[in-house]
Amino acid sequence: MSISSVDGLYLPIVFALGTGLPVILFTYLLAFTAGKIGVFYNRITKIEKVMRYITGVVFISTGLYYVAIFSGLID
Repeated sequence: MSISSVDGLYLPIVFALGTGLPVILFTYLLAFTAGKIGVFYNRITKIEKVMRYITGVVFISTGLYYVAIFSGLID
């Protein structure tokens, strides 16, 4: 195409921009959100710790309730 017209000389530049621009945008997106993921992970870790304690209390209290039922302490 570049031999038949001068406009064909612009095709490699358009091709380079068309293939390079999505890669640059994607890497920028990854780099920008990497810091945000760390903050989000720390928040989730704190919430998970609280939820583990709550779940433990619920399981232990449910177990004690069933022990009380089966031992005849609760009618």
